[in-house]
Amino acid sequence: MSGALIRPDATLPGIGGAVAEIPLTHPGNRRWWIAFAGAAALLGLFALTLGYLLYAGPGIWANNNAVVWALDIASYDWWIGVASGSLLVSAILLLLGAEWRGAVNRIAETLALLATAAAGLYPIIHLGRPWFFFWNLPYPNTYNLWPQFRSPLLWDAIDIVSFLVICVSLWFIGLLPDLATLRDRAHVEALRQFDVKAPTRKLARLRAQVYGILASGWRGSAAHWQIWVQAYRTVALLGVLLVVSVQTGASVMLAGSLMPGWHSTLLPVSFLVNAVYSGVGVTAVIVMLIRLVYGLDALVTDRHLDVLGRLLLCLGCASAYCYAAEYFDTFLNGDAEGRGVLVRRMTGDHALVSWTAILCLGLPAQILWSARARTAPLAIATVGLLVAIGAYADHVMVLVVTLTQDFLPSSRLPYTTDIWGIATFAGSIGLFLTLLLLFLRYLPAVSIVESRRLALTVSPAAQEAARMAASRATGRPEENPVTAPLWGVSATFASQGDLAAALQAVSGISPDQVHLDGHGPVPMPRTLRPLGLEGRSILPYALAGALLGGFGFFAMCVYATAYDYVFLIGGRPRLSWPSFVVPSVSFAMMAGCVAIHLALLVLNRLPRLNHPAFNIPGFLRASEDRFFLSAEARGDRFDAARIERRLASLPAEAGRPLEIRRIPR
Repeated sequence: MSGALIRPDATLPGIGGAVAEIPLTHPGNRRWWIAFAGAAALLGLFALTLGYLLYAGPGIWANNNAVVWALDIASYDWWIGVASGSLLVSAILLLLGAEWRGAVNRIAETLALLATAAAGLYPIIHLGRPWFFFWNLPYPNTYNLWPQFRSPLLWDAIDIVSFLVICVSLWFIGLLPDLATLRDRAHVEALRQFDVKAPTRKLARLRAQVYGILASGWRGSAAHWQIWVQAYRTVALLGVLLVVSVQTGASVMLAGSLMPGWHSTLLPVSFLVNAVYSGVGVTAVIVMLIRLVYGLDALVTDRHLDVLGRLLLCLGCASAYCYAAEYFDTFLNGDAEGRGVLVRRMTGDHALVSWTAILCLGLPAQILWSARARTAPLAIATVGLLVAIGAYADHVMVLVVTLTQDFLPSSRLPYTTDIWGIATFAGSIGLFLTLLLLFLRYLPAVSIVESRRLALTVSPAAQEAARMAASRATGRPEENPVTAPLWGVSATFASQGDLAAALQAVSGISPDQVHLDGHGPVPMPRTLRPLGLEGRSILPYALAGALLGGFGFFAMCVYATAYDYVFLIGGRPRLSWPSFVVPSVSFAMMAGCVAIHLALLVLNRLPRLNHPAFNIPGFLRASEDRFFLSAEARGDRFDAARIERRLASLPAEAGRPLEIRRIPR
């Protein structure tokens, strides 16, 4: 692969400014409002459809005894597939340490969250009386009844809730440091507007306060970053396990029925491949649109397009292989009913849907064998859009076409798509687009932290700017130190290396006298040893949460089904424990994720909206391009002058601060 992942002249403030400009100044305002009006119109259609649904009932979807969920089962599965694919892509890139992921992972995580929200509405609105949706949840209700833990409907409820919790957690953890960047920039802008008495100064202050609350008091502390990195990666790992569980569990649900065509051993792999494929396709479309509308060519480079193109090509080949293997195996070794299903797919009433799935998933990605096509935004977006269409057709083909004819002649009822089913799906797209546009308007679409880490790794300009700043260091204490009671001493540095050297120089002071910490705009692994933070791990909390949650839920299923509320149907044994595995795994992932999130907040003592470190002059640059050492006083033996002398005596090229200050309480 050729081309740069980031421009050589990229700097830390430049990256933050380019990304933060979008939510703070709203460039392309007219185009955003036009798009928002279209999305809001679809959302209005969704509200109208739901209103009519509540009035007339689920029969408006033209469902019948054979296709009981009508088109909506395909819509639901498509949204879950997009969410699974987007979540899996972001999580795997994070776990593999792909340095270019900053241009893609924020969009992928957002799509996963919004697609899960859209999917989660379908099981609720299908209940007929959606206001009783909580009857699906295991809780001690009025009549001492338990939900049916062997029912896939309950599995869906647990899966959706678990998916939503993990998506929200991964999205928010990744976003947290960027919210601090927005908070600090919004604060500076609010002060500027108050100085010039701008008419929008109150709105600017409100915006700064909202970002401040969302940032939860993030200070870029070395301890914050250490737990943040671990929490981010561990939630990503739980997300990968949940996606595999959900997608393979869906194929298990199908295999548990008698319907022909749903028993291939390749079906779990095919489900997973096409889910990831659709997620990458939709992510590629949205990334190309954002790059075009907001001019983010410097952060979403041709190299990123090339990587996305290669990913689509690999998944397209894998999807084509799954289709070829399924058809070849069924026609060669399958039974008559299985072959009948494939023939009906290709020549029956819904043949157009089947051919749309096969052609859109198999052919468009093949143009990406061309290097020129892989760096063409229009080609990438077109392929991604066709993949999304093909994935939806695939769900219709696998579910609706198969359900229209089973072994019972009485169940062979023809099904034709109804206008209300289409309107419901279009409305769910409106909900998705409305939330996506609000996200693009008020939150950073590209990860500032990941882009800065990439710049520090591969771009010499960022490193050179830090060295030039260091060469101007003065390293002397302020001439008129404060006389008020001291909170501590702070020192400012141009690079993480200088901060680590300074921390090493003062680390010998007893913890009974001083509490040391470092602050910066990116994770700072070099500061962990002098701060004595090495060895801190969030994994025990995650493991304990997942095990307690998983085994606890499994035990509840056993107790309710086998002892407290015995309800034997379909000849299944009293203790049919295999049916408890799928929801227990999903619940374990959710419990582990909640434990990680709590550990992240508790260990970092967040949220804390006010902290004395914010009183350090220029501390707002801790979210931009400066690194700060804070030495907090602990007891009467705290000697500020001793710390200042040690810092000032450091060599200019190895830890001398740009500035040393005493901070009042």
